[in-house]
Amino acid sequence: MKVNLSSGIASNSVDFSQANFNLLDERANAFQWVDKSLSETRPTLLGVAKSSYIEVLADVYQKNISMVVWERQLGGVEEYAESLLTLAPNFTFKSQGNAEELISLLRGLLPDAENKALFLDDLFLLVDMFACLFDLEEVGLRLNVLSSAMCPRFHVDKIPCRLVSTYVGSGSEWLHEAHVIRDRLGLGGHVSDHNSGLHDKGRINQLKAGDVALMKGDEWPTSLGRGVVHRSPSASLENKRLFLSLDMI
Repeated sequence: MKVNLSSGIASNSVDFSQANFNLLDERANAFQWVDKSLSETRPTLLGVAKSSYIEVLADVYQKNISMVVWERQLGGVEEYAESLLTLAPNFTFKSQGNAEELISLLRGLLPDAENKALFLDDLFLLVDMFACLFDLEEVGLRLNVLSSAMCPRFHVDKIPCRLVSTYVGSGSEWLHEAHVIRDRLGLGGHVSDHNSGLHDKGRINQLKAGDVALMKGDEWPTSLGRGVVHRSPSASLENKRLFLSLDMI
């Protein structure tokens, strides 16, 4: 699959067919506290691929990968994102379309400030990349300033795949497969409702601001009901987030 990101945003196309897959086997680390009886009853664990190179996003097509993370620096994009929290503290946008349509709408809605064009270029890049990667004519885009957690409990999305990225504030929290008790997700148990589904010896992982993550949901063909377990981090009026998500339409 060849993904062309050259529409005025990137100088060269990104050929995912030539990408070096970054397959990370998380089992050694994830099972360091899991006893033998538990590990023998678990299905093969799904790993997470991380890289500072955009080509890592192609790893989403690997069967033993549940999430890929492009770890990147935002630069001037972050400066505009931070100004947005002040200029439009309740900004909410949700729509669907192709990259040109969505960015055209946002250009008229977002407040003017330094590096606005750079921010819009970044949004275009992510939408265009997501659409090309999954061969989509339209993408569902949501861009919100958040002062509270949208989904505070651990859960799995009932969709094939979603892109998430936080421009400002705390990133999304997620769990490795070995740290999850899936039949307790949302049901409480011996832990608080906020942590339901987390093994009592489990560890919570967190994306960083700027990270671009593709999270497989339960409807991904090879997920077999084991989509990425995640939740929204805490947020407040003093510590807001600027959060982006892209959905398959």
